[in-house]
Amino acid sequence: MSKIWKLKSPIPKELANQYSGYDPLLAQLLYNRGLVEKDKIEEFLEPQYERLHSPFLFKGMEKAVERIWQAIDENQKITVYGDYDADAVTANAVLRQVFHYLNHQNIDSYIPDRFSEGYGLNLEALQKISDTGCKLIVTVDCGTNSVDAAEFCKKSGIDLIITDHHEIIGEAPAALALINPKNQKDNYPDPNITGVGVAFKLVGAILKNPKSEIRNPKLKPGSEKWLLDLVAIGTVADCHDLLGENRILVKYGLVVLQKTRWPGLRSLAAVSDLNFSTKPPDTYTLGFIIAPRLNAAGRLEHANIALDLLLEENLVSAQQKAQALNELNLRRQDTTARIMSEAREQALLLKDRKVLVLMNENWHKGVVGLVAGKIAEEFSRPSVVLQMEGLEATGSARTVGDFNVVEALKYSSKHLIRFGGHKQAAGLTLNPENFDGFYRSMLDYADQNLSDDDSSPVLELEAELSESQLSIVNCQLLSKLEPFGFGNVKPKFLLKNAGIVSQKQVGASGQHLQMQIKVGDTIIPSIAFNFRPVESSGSYDIACELMEDGWNGRKQLKLRVVDIKNSNILTS
Repeated sequence: MSKIWKLKSPIPKELANQYSGYDPLLAQLLYNRGLVEKDKIEEFLEPQYERLHSPFLFKGMEKAVERIWQAIDENQKITVYGDYDADAVTANAVLRQVFHYLNHQNIDSYIPDRFSEGYGLNLEALQKISDTGCKLIVTVDCGTNSVDAAEFCKKSGIDLIITDHHEIIGEAPAALALINPKNQKDNYPDPNITGVGVAFKLVGAILKNPKSEIRNPKLKPGSEKWLLDLVAIGTVADCHDLLGENRILVKYGLVVLQKTRWPGLRSLAAVSDLNFSTKPPDTYTLGFIIAPRLNAAGRLEHANIALDLLLEENLVSAQQKAQALNELNLRRQDTTARIMSEAREQALLLKDRKVLVLMNENWHKGVVGLVAGKIAEEFSRPSVVLQMEGLEATGSARTVGDFNVVEALKYSSKHLIRFGGHKQAAGLTLNPENFDGFYRSMLDYADQNLSDDDSSPVLELEAELSESQLSIVNCQLLSKLEPFGFGNVKPKFLLKNAGIVSQKQVGASGQHLQMQIKVGDTIIPSIAFNFRPVESSGSYDIACELMEDGWNGRKQLKLRVVDIKNSNILTS
């Protein structure tokens, strides 16, 4: 679909003084992110670990920590129960590692099987855990809406501590403690931290107890920082805004990842052709290289494969497990490509509808979330992709723009067996007989809450660059805004009336376009991924990102072209 270009407004004259002392381009980028007050600007440009909020702002935190230390002191068994995506698996690993720090060996993890159990707490799993004699379960990234599970635990004499970040849909479960930034009773200052972020908060609270250094004299204040690499991976994988606490956690997590202590992560980096000593990791590394491999385990087989890798202490074993996980990811890529092709065919027949709901009994349940995300992006429509099996169809929903997919599912809940998630992404299960009613309900909600403009793909451009601004210095200036991600995307700029000096198709099948772009008298090397050649004699407006090209040890500016239009048809 043709994108609508929207160029952000320049800084109003009445606010210009707020940005005195900042480079004009950096000032514009800060204004675009809603950063006006001096203290907010400094917090953004210089994220400080010490600015993280106290974990004890969660009302249930003190009770949770007290119960966990009771279990440690009395050597009671603790089970960490978490879902199967990268956010949950890294959260599980974070808690497991802190118990390892504290020399508490009576610990286990439980991850439900995606295919036979589905997501979240289930009563059969809780019964299995109860049968082992476990009297304390700590959830990660799940449990917020598990009212029945909490009741089961209470009747079975199990203390349940829920750590989660998903929306509270109805009645809150009667757990020993509910630690969730979305819990309005808490008024926690940052509602956007992820499942692994909440688990990290619990870890920090546990280690504040003076008993920590007694159990392990090597533990010092701040020892939890060595877990930030896992926290950063799970945070980026869950596609949450990289602002507030998430920005701090990811920024410092990337530093820790560069010198990670975990054999599993070192081995996973090696099989992924990553060398952190020559190229430090960034959010692309986390979101598009490491996280997909961790997710591949739960998508095709069982997430225990990924968790075992993260907890592995032996380097040789870690290397073997990382290789197996890498091969799973290759299978996942092939499966996703096949199903995406079939889903696209369905979507093309429905593309005029405001929401796309697709279903097939032959699709793999483990990759429908990926396909839903790709369909939503390609068609710029909220999308639901379901795999039908017997009396249940299970799948995932992904959104576009500000459309709240959980609210849409809540509106359509009478047609669903269960659902849960957050604004951007959710899981759901329904009886296939209710498919038509569910789809009509989703369309009804979209008619009330999604305008035609909302569903048109929009490319937001931060500023128009002049010839003089096309420099390696300005490219390096952008590093002040890192880490980039949701809520703080890598800036895209507008170049007007540019010329194409030369172009050449490159890539294994010639799918990319290598160009020389001329702005004024300046010629800049450029790359456009998945682009066809354009007419060289035209005058073009170009949407692009600034890149630093370090080929042959010489740093120079390069452009990544994201869209091209004839100069006379620029929109807004």
